Amino acid sequence: MSPSDSVPYHIHALLLAAGESKRFGSAKQLAQIQEQTIILRALSHFSSAKFNTLTVVLGARAEQIKELLPPDTNVLIAQHWQQGMGKSIAAGVENLPDKTTHLFIGLADQVEIYTKHCNLLVEESRKQRTRIVASRYNGRRGAPAIFPRTFFSQLIELDTDRGARDLLQNSDDVIEIDLPEAAIDIDTEIELNAYLATLASSYK
Repeated sequence: MSPSDSVPYHIHALLLAAGESKRFGSAKQLAQIQEQTIILRALSHFSSAKFNTLTVVLGARAEQIKELLPPDTNVLIAQHWQQGMGKSIAAGVENLPDKTTHLFIGLADQVEIYTKHCNLLVEESRKQRTRIVASRYNGRRGAPAIFPRTFFSQLIELDTDRGARDLLQNSDDVIEIDLPEAAIDIDTEIELNAYLATLASSYK
């Protein structure tokens, strides 16, 4: 048994929803998919996953979005969200519960990421606790991903809009999980309408 295995596994999830949605033109987090906002849809899946604790990270329109979340939601408003996703991740890491051994990072606009996908990554992380577990799609690594505590010091230094992408690409200690669903994210109204049309056709 390695030293890491002797410490109780405690995974904290960051649900990132701090962006300004410039390309979308309005609050993307509040756009509707099947009569549910994108942020509440993601929160529902994350809340049902095998996480010990969970934080929703907000930035742009934080108060407006926060009002729509369940009152018991743990919300963190990233003070420097305008500087990019990296700053939102860093803020989340700075506020982790002390007992956190692993950090799950997921994006609210990855609308095809469900509870089962979150749990798939968690289960792999529990088997290989010292390694990063990352989704693989479109030929590269990306979110959602799980980082062991040994990477927290690098995450807290992030300051670009690339988030943790460079850390994922440059690390040799990564387990890749094929997750094509993670490639579907919503950045524009055109993408949202195309996704809604796909959903509608699947129910015919």
